[in-house]
Amino acid sequence: MKKLLYPAVCFLACSAALAAEPSQAVKVAQQVPSADLFTMTRDTRCKQVLVTCLIGGQPMRMMLDTGATHTVLHKQSAARLVNARRVDTSGMKFKGNSTQRPEILLTSLQAGSAAAPQLPIMVMDLSAVRGMMAEPPDGILGMDVLGSLPFTFDLRSDKCYWGVPEGVQLVPLYGTRDENGRMFVQLQCSGKSIELLLDTGSTITRVYADEWVPGKAGAVTAHLGNVDSAARTKVVAGKPADLELAPGVVLHGVSPIFCPRDDRSMLGMDALEGHVLIHLPNQQSLYGSFFTIR
Repeated sequence: MKKLLYPAVCFLACSAALAAEPSQAVKVAQQVPSADLFTMTRDTRCKQVLVTCLIGGQPMRMMLDTGATHTVLHKQSAARLVNARRVDTSGMKFKGNSTQRPEILLTSLQAGSAAAPQLPIMVMDLSAVRGMMAEPPDGILGMDVLGSLPFTFDLRSDKCYWGVPEGVQLVPLYGTRDENGRMFVQLQCSGKSIELLLDTGSTITRVYADEWVPGKAGAVTAHLGNVDSAARTKVVAGKPADLELAPGVVLHGVSPIFCPRDDRSMLGMDALEGHVLIHLPNQQSLYGSFFTIR
């Protein structure tokens, strides 16, 4: 039996006015606190990247999630914020992969080299996510913040940090971006093109069964979870196969699980092990671009 861990994937969207505000508010900080505060580590169980940043002046342990549209705080962690302003959401419509209706707080945020004096942050019960990780985070850092920041996940040497490596040739990831900056990468598998959400918030890769050319390997027991619940269940895994992420960059032996068509297929952290993921901000856009290296 193979045990798989799949923590949070948070697809959240709200009214257009609020959705447009966060990235515009995130700017390079004039004064950045001690670099130790923003040092990245990886969860020893799920392998997600974690960083302690300042939210409302309080240190918060956050998971960096390129599959999340918005930054989210756990309810109990949000209770530590004394000067946050609550937003009236009675007239807002939300959509996403959660049955919860989030609250919204306006507060300051500092992460890496960026600061936002008034960032809308969603508040939800993240107990299911926290319970699956060795280091339960206070929340999820989504693309509303990450889209404006340079960061590197060097999973070859297991070093993750703000900024980009020097003296390397960046290879762009090809695909499409949605209105919230999330990247849907185009990969080649056995001569067939498949599109997967680039999701550092997911431990495992998920694909549609009819798109996985190698076919199924059989049932496995998996520990699956999202922002609402976590469950141990049987799922169907695909046979291992190589995926071409970019010209000259191959993800070897990726063994995904199959997901239904009403769910989202995604490229998880398991497939990225041994490779480098880089994000660079773009001055002409609210969001930047993703790269790797050969």
